[in-house]
Amino acid sequence: MQYSIRLTTVQEKPIIHSLLQLYLTELSRFPDEHPDYKDQNGIYLYPYLDAYWQESVRFPYLLYSDDKLAGFALVRKDGDHWEMSEFYVKPDFRRRGLAQACAADIFKKHPGIWKIGFNKHNIASRTLWKTLAVQLADGDITEGETDASHDYLLFSIDES
Repeated sequence: MQYSIRLTTVQEKPIIHSLLQLYLTELSRFPDEHPDYKDQNGIYLYPYLDAYWQESVRFPYLLYSDDKLAGFALVRKDGDHWEMSEFYVKPDFRRRGLAQACAADIFKKHPGIWKIGFNKHNIASRTLWKTLAVQLADGDITEGETDASHDYLLFSIDES
């Protein structure tokens, strides 16, 4: 099985919007993830989506497994560090190494300091990001708490 990431075009924004609906539905089961941010039709709102094709510090990716759409990632530069703003792998593609392989490729495309936030109740997310940080970090890994429901990891990815 081959995994790949691809920077998207604005024409592919509807694909990410659709995947965001699945992602936000899953995320809404965790505390403090704002499941009420929906329009009158029950569609989750994501106010930053357009910015991924308008701002030079934002990067929208689609994730693939053997040329099949498997998920998405939204990456942004926030001051002196990178953030994985959103990261989603469709359930049919989980537990195959896709998340680790695609996230590692994204980290390598954006070397430097990374701050990865996650809901502390989302054990799968916590495990993924800690595993990747341990495997890929160049130097120390700092762990911290953003708020009562969210933690973060801070680490650096080498340019090599």
